Amino acid sequence: MVMYIEESEIAVVGAGPAGLIAAREASLRGAEVSVFEEHYEIGLPCHCAGLLSVKGLHEIGVPPYGTYVQNKIRGACFYSPSNLSFTIEGRDYVAYVVNRRMLDCFLAEQALKSGSRIKLNSRVQSVKRDGEWILNVNRRDNFKAKLLIDAEGALPRVLKTSGLNLRILDKNDFLNGLQADISGVKVDPEHVEVHLGSGVAPGFFAWVIPLNDGEARVGLACKNSNLKDLLFSFIRKRFRGFEGINMRSFYSGFIITCGPIEKTYSDGLMVVGDAAGQVKPISGGGVVFGGICASIAGRVASEAIKRNSLEKKFLKTYQDEWKERLGREFKIALLARKILNRLSDREIDRIFSIVIEEGIHDEISAGGDMDFQGTSILKIMGKRRILKFLPTLLKAALVFR
Repeated sequence: MVMYIEESEIAVVGAGPAGLIAAREASLRGAEVSVFEEHYEIGLPCHCAGLLSVKGLHEIGVPPYGTYVQNKIRGACFYSPSNLSFTIEGRDYVAYVVNRRMLDCFLAEQALKSGSRIKLNSRVQSVKRDGEWILNVNRRDNFKAKLLIDAEGALPRVLKTSGLNLRILDKNDFLNGLQADISGVKVDPEHVEVHLGSGVAPGFFAWVIPLNDGEARVGLACKNSNLKDLLFSFIRKRFRGFEGINMRSFYSGFIITCGPIEKTYSDGLMVVGDAAGQVKPISGGGVVFGGICASIAGRVASEAIKRNSLEKKFLKTYQDEWKERLGREFKIALLARKILNRLSDREIDRIFSIVIEEGIHDEISAGGDMDFQGTSILKIMGKRRILKFLPTLLKAALVFR
């Protein structure tokens, strides 16, 4: 007896933002799309700090209002290891703090309204390609699709089973992150905080994201350190102890700072979002850039189905387009991240001093872009000012391998 196999033109693995946006864009253009999510609910578990730019939300087709918006942010305060500080802010709100579970549910609703199907509690164990893709879902070869979009997130499992020779991310490419939602604290409700230093978060930074004037999302990321001890130490230092503080919930996850994988497509396949490393190397934010790439993937996928052009020669269009849109920013930001990783506390303090003395933070406030961080900083520093940074930057760059 032949087992009945369900079919769809496009199968999307993962119902995070990238997978849902890719599904939305493909089904809007008439493609038949099924999304597979291994968990029972959309948006859980949550691993994200939830700070998204207003411009970025528009880019990925999300209106900057709704129940998923928790707070509005006007700017950011940066702190060096010796507590030098400067503030970057806009005249209007530049970012929103969102509830990621509710945002993911909103994106799922968009995908459903556009015609996608979403299958919860459906873990794709493996895939194999024999003309079309056969998906083993919940340990049964029970689904067939012409085109596969992998949006699993960090540590993509399905790509390992695809038989395709694509580099995938592994744990060596990640930092470990931990954050907590806390109440009973006093924070500026319109400004996030970024704290640098080897004693705070070696190799990355700590953050304070206000939810209102008495609640905040506080976290940090680093490699090979005791995250819980570092986080508690930072909270104790930042808020002068724990008296009156209520720790409501903790979230952990991976922070990707290595940049995109070399090849994000193959025959009948596209890789999007965290699985493709489409994450900002400086800050580790992946929703906006992953969403932009997923929008392109969904559009290219629908066109591939219409043309019956599923070979990698056509699907290369996806990578060409996202690289045209974001490639330069990834290169500049990845270089900046590599330099930042090698700066000592003293060198970071020196850079802060130059930024403050030269008033560079004021120019970033006027003309910067929260998403295109590397490009904005490079443009505003200019030829004359960069000379002041060269001794510090060259010292760090010379240790590159």
